[in-house]
Amino acid sequence: MTLAPVMPTPPEAPPPPVPAPAPLPPRPGFGARLWKWTRRLLITGAVGLLLVVLVGVGAYVYYSRDLPSVDALQHYELPQVTKVTCADGSICAEYAHEKRTVVRVADLPPHVRDAFLAAEDADFYKHVGLDPFGIARAAIKNLIPGSRKSGASTITQQVVKNLLLTPERSLSRKIREWILTPRVEEALTKDQILGLYINQSYYGKRRYGVEEAALYYFGKHAKELNVGEAAVLAGTVQIPHRINPETNMTRAKSRQRYVLGQMANHGFVPRDVAEAELDKPIVLAPRPERGVGPYYAEEIRRTLIERYGEHAVMNGGLRVDIAMVPKLQVAAEQAVREGLEAVDRRQGYRGPRGTLEDEKWARLRGMVATRIEEAGRRLKDQGYVADLAPLAQAEKAATPEPKGETEDDGAEEQRPDLTPEDEAPPSEEELMVRAVLLKPLSEGLRLTGYVTELDEKRNVARVDLVGRTAEIAYSTVTWARQKGKGAPKNISDVFAKGQLVYVRILKAPPAPAFVEATLDQVPLVQGGLVVIRPENRNVVALVGGYDAARSSFNRATQARRQPGSSFKPFLYAAALGSGRYTPLSQVNDAPESIRDPYTGKAWKPQNYDRRFEGPMTLRTALTKSKNTVSVRLIEALTPPTVIDFARRAGIHSPLPENLTLALGTGEVTMLEAVNAYSTLQSNGRYAEPLMLLRVRDSRGKVLEEHQPAFEETLAPAVAYLTTSLMRSVVEEGTAKAVRELNRPAAGKTGTTQESKDTWFSGYTMDWVASAWVGFDDNSPLGSSETGGRAALPIWLQFMRVAHEGLPARDFEVPAGILQVRIDPVTGLLAGASVPGRLEPFLEGTQPTAEAPPPGQVTTDEFFLNEGNRKGL
Repeated sequence: MTLAPVMPTPPEAPPPPVPAPAPLPPRPGFGARLWKWTRRLLITGAVGLLLVVLVGVGAYVYYSRDLPSVDALQHYELPQVTKVTCADGSICAEYAHEKRTVVRVADLPPHVRDAFLAAEDADFYKHVGLDPFGIARAAIKNLIPGSRKSGASTITQQVVKNLLLTPERSLSRKIREWILTPRVEEALTKDQILGLYINQSYYGKRRYGVEEAALYYFGKHAKELNVGEAAVLAGTVQIPHRINPETNMTRAKSRQRYVLGQMANHGFVPRDVAEAELDKPIVLAPRPERGVGPYYAEEIRRTLIERYGEHAVMNGGLRVDIAMVPKLQVAAEQAVREGLEAVDRRQGYRGPRGTLEDEKWARLRGMVATRIEEAGRRLKDQGYVADLAPLAQAEKAATPEPKGETEDDGAEEQRPDLTPEDEAPPSEEELMVRAVLLKPLSEGLRLTGYVTELDEKRNVARVDLVGRTAEIAYSTVTWARQKGKGAPKNISDVFAKGQLVYVRILKAPPAPAFVEATLDQVPLVQGGLVVIRPENRNVVALVGGYDAARSSFNRATQARRQPGSSFKPFLYAAALGSGRYTPLSQVNDAPESIRDPYTGKAWKPQNYDRRFEGPMTLRTALTKSKNTVSVRLIEALTPPTVIDFARRAGIHSPLPENLTLALGTGEVTMLEAVNAYSTLQSNGRYAEPLMLLRVRDSRGKVLEEHQPAFEETLAPAVAYLTTSLMRSVVEEGTAKAVRELNRPAAGKTGTTQESKDTWFSGYTMDWVASAWVGFDDNSPLGSSETGGRAALPIWLQFMRVAHEGLPARDFEVPAGILQVRIDPVTGLLAGASVPGRLEPFLEGTQPTAEAPPPGQVTTDEFFLNEGNRKGL
């Protein structure tokens, strides 16, 4: 084998040289690094700004959808109060959802305008609606934990929120507000925006707009406010239900000082002028008088709404003239109140309103006392006392206190939209105390107090009214007999410590003397009174119940009740008008069993006193209100004849076409009853009763105007004869109490079965009035209650006041009436040997035969018997 030659190993190649490391790049300088980060920030900022712009544009587009048009604000009319003027020229009623009277900014002095700017938006005339710095400041503050929430709304923003948006607290509402605000600034002048703000704002106590606030708190127009008063109202807008000077004078003064300071700081007033007001007390005007005629006013409101709609009446600022005479209306209300209280007391005492334990009373009393200390007094006020009725309701199920009382008595509704967000919700006891009404102490005031002590030695009870203590003497509560118990013998039979009782202030001497009071209670029985001036048919007074705040149902216009015997004058007038009867016609007062041909029912009429007296004249029968005679008359005349006569007199309600109509079983309203009596008083002249006289719109344009349209619907002589018969009722019959007036008067009582309705309707030459008393549910009043006992005192008390200073006048005798001197025993002409009296007759129905000397004849030879003529 051949071996290959071994080749020599070549020497190893040397390793390649290691390359030298590359030199490091030079480190960028500070400027390069700064530019790099600056560029990054600029890019990020640009992108962020673009995103913000896109989000902003998107939000603007999104939230701009369905936004209200600001153009409407150029012609926006704020709701205004409709004012009602009475016959004496006074404003006696107002209708409004928001009580407001609009004023122009140009008509206000500069310090009034500037007070609102200082309080809410000092740069109002400089910015364009939004305050970016204020918004940022408020946003930062609101992010700080524990800080008080803050806002930065300009006046324009507040106008947008209140008039175009809602008070909702949300980001979406705020964004919409920011979008709309510049639009409003473009559409309206600054004065227009400020005018909307000061006229729209709420000022507490149900007053809207600076004009109504100025009138309520200071008794003057807004243009007459001084610097201090303007600062008070400007400061009130922040939290009106808590800062107003009547509810809390301390807070109102503190807020006024802040506003005055801002006015000085911004140069709105010289500093010395502002400082001069700092320590002056806030002086409130005397308390506005309570409105009169709430039932009357509500009837007018309903009438207006039927004709013009609720918006026009409650927001349109109508100017309305009505026939009410305030002096007479007050007298009517007082007469009804006292008359119903007298009936109610005869029915006994229903007990206390509730009770409270001493410990709870001590807590609640302290809270109420604090409210009284904080409340602002008005000029002429003696101070406040507390009506504790809400505390009684909390302890015992009872009828809620009427909301209507709060308007004049100073209660304040809560406004959640105006309450600070961080304010803790009130406790149950705080809510109870807030519901307590603070009332100025005055004679005649009625309120609920807490019995703290019985002094049996002096026989008096002490009642805590929080602001003062009242004493009630036993001698004033002897009427307070409770059901199932005998008459009270001492003070402890009526009161017990811890009771909440309803009292009436009799005398209010200055502190520290005890207030004199008596026990009171709200009647369950109801009633009313309507008064007409017959010469023009103006309804000068109308009362539809005991208290309109407790029951708005108007018994004078809305209730139909049986008139009972007060309907009989129309029956007797129809008889006289038939020519078959004279005032001296005889009809037999005797028991009779009747089958009513109109109903088919058997019936035995009874007199109220269950007595029958035999034949008697129509004059005597009406004077004694004999039911049997009335039934015989309607049998002879027929019900349709009587109904026709009543219709022509003015009774429009449906009437039963049967014999019971003679006893007043038809149902009528008080208003139509009194107007029908007015037709008799006016010798047969009928006209619709007038309450609403004129209506004008807010610009003064007359929308309607009314005058009486008289029409002779009854024969004047027949109407006069009916008046003559009713004069006998007053002079000799069931209404003899009317003689106290010392002037010619005519009228008729009415009492229905079981005394469910009691009436008295009557008139003089000056006034026609009708009074009614009864229960709403038709419960019997009790056998002792009649028209003469329950209703007549109301009528008479009013008439005493209404006739003060008026001369006595006799009724006008129309043509067709002959005054004949007759023998009252025989009804024939009085001869020389017989004493006589004047008796009116329709021409042609007077007696022609002369009465013979006494003892020679019998009466049945010359009377008109049962409608048959004899001896004429």
